[in-house]
Amino acid sequence: MPTYDLACVSCQAGFEVFLTRFLRDSDRVCPDCGASGATTLVTGFITKRPPRTSPEPRITGFAGKGCCGGACNH
Repeated sequence: MPTYDLACVSCQAGFEVFLTRFLRDSDRVCPDCGASGATTLVTGFITKRPPRTSPEPRITGFAGKGCCGGACNH
């Protein structure tokens, strides 16, 4: 479910909106003061993955791997 981090332009309060669709203007209403037009904050996420020590081989196409290019584990 997408999370949108917003900041109110009137009272500077920060708040989150959880939606199953894109953010609309009607969703940009501050829950603290009721002002509309809150701005979207740029946020992100970090994933931890081990560093790559060697390039992994990439097989494309069928490459002699059966019916579906190896995707069906045959």
